[in-house]
Amino acid sequence: MKALKEPSKGLEPTVFNSLNIHFISYILPWLETKLPLIKAEIIVLQAHLEDWRSVKGKQRHLILKAVHKEACLQVPTQDKALLKARKKTYKEWLYNQCSCKAPKPLVKYGKKWTAHRVLIEQNKAWIQEETGEMPGSEAMIAKWPEATKTVLAGLSAEEKEEANVLADKWNNEAAPHEVQANLAETKGADMIEHFTTKMFQQAGMRVFVMLAWQDSRGKLMLVVHDHNDQFGGGESFMKTRNWDEIFMPEWRQYAGEQFDFQDDDAPQEDNDGLPMLSDTLGLKRGEQQHVIWSFLTKHYRMCMGTEKVEAAVPWGDLIKNQSDFFDGTYWPADVQVVEPSKMDKAGATALLDFWYDCQQKKLPPTFCFKAWKETDGKMEPPAKVYQKVIRWLSSHRHNKAYNAPKTTKASKPHTAVIYP
Repeated sequence: MKALKEPSKGLEPTVFNSLNIHFISYILPWLETKLPLIKAEIIVLQAHLEDWRSVKGKQRHLILKAVHKEACLQVPTQDKALLKARKKTYKEWLYNQCSCKAPKPLVKYGKKWTAHRVLIEQNKAWIQEETGEMPGSEAMIAKWPEATKTVLAGLSAEEKEEANVLADKWNNEAAPHEVQANLAETKGADMIEHFTTKMFQQAGMRVFVMLAWQDSRGKLMLVVHDHNDQFGGGESFMKTRNWDEIFMPEWRQYAGEQFDFQDDDAPQEDNDGLPMLSDTLGLKRGEQQHVIWSFLTKHYRMCMGTEKVEAAVPWGDLIKNQSDFFDGTYWPADVQVVEPSKMDKAGATALLDFWYDCQQKKLPPTFCFKAWKETDGKMEPPAKVYQKVIRWLSSHRHNKAYNAPKTTKASKPHTAVIYP
C-alpha cells in the first residue's frame, strides 16, 4: 500500500496507530471548511453586500477583509486553519449574490448608461461643432458617428475613467438634473403615450396623466396627457370633464411644494396692471406652453376679480365655445384653440409672436376675456376693475387705428378658427 502524502501546510492531524484513522484525521478539516454558513455569518455578509456591490478591485479586498474579521467571531471554532479557509467561502457567497439578476422590468424606458454614452452626453456640444453642420439636419446626423469618434479619441484616460464611475452612479442613483430635463422635454410625451397605450391594450386600463418637472432653467413645467380617444372607441377625459378647474389647481400647488418652486416667471404687469410678455425667442416648446398658460390664467383671474390659485381657465368649455370667452381678434386665425400643454411648437410660436407683435406695436389690450364661467355653468361679465381697464384700452386702440395712415390695401381682421 502506498504511503499517504504529507498533509498540506496548516493541517496537523493527530497521529493514530490505525491507518484508517490517520487518513480520516486529514479529511475531516477539509470537510468542515465546506459546511453551510450559519445564520449569524449570513447576517454579517448581508450587512456588507451593498458596499461590496458598489465597488471593484482593491476596494472589494478591503471589504472582504472586514467581513472575514467580523463574521469569524460568529463561528463556533477558533481553529486558525478553519477560520482562514472560511474567507474563501465568504468571497464565494458575495460573488454569487452579485451574479443574481434583477427582475426584468415590464416596460423599459430609456437606455442603460455606459461610459460611452456619458462621454457623448458631456461632449455633445463639441461633437455638434465637429460635424460643422446645422443642428438636426440630415448632414449633421450622417456626420455624427465620425465626429463622435474623433472627439472621444481626444479625451484623456482620466476623463474616460471618470465616465465609468458616472455611468454606475447615473444607473444606480439618477442622472444630473439637466440630463433628466432634456429627457423629459424630448422623450417624455412619447414615453407617456407608449405607457397609456400598453395599459389599455394589455390590461384594459384607461389612464389620464398629470406631469410635473423642472426644465434645465429651473422652471416648473405642468403637462397633462390624455390618449383615451385614440383606442377602444373611448372619449377624451380632457374634452368631456372639468378637469382643469377640479384637479389642476391642486396638482399645481402640490407640484410647487414638492419641487420647492417659486414662480418668478409669472407675467410682468404693465402700467394698467395687465400681464405683459417678454421676448420669447429661443424658448423650448414646454417653456412656451408655460408662458401661454401663465399669461391666460392671469387674465382669467383678473376677469373673475380674484387672485386665488383655485381659479383656473375652464379649457374644456373654452375650446367648445371660444366665442363665449373672448373675441377672435385676440387669437391668430391659423392657430387651433387648445389647452396650452397640447400646443405644438409651431402653434405656440405663432400665438406668442402674434401677442408680442401687438404689444410692441402698442395696440392694447394684447388679450382680454369678455366673460368667465361660474361653477353653476352661467357666464358672468368681467369684474368692474378689469372691465374698466379693457374698455379704456380698447377705445385707445380704436382711436390709434383710426388715426393711423391709410394704406392702399386694408388688412383683414383676425378671426379664430374653431375645431371640433
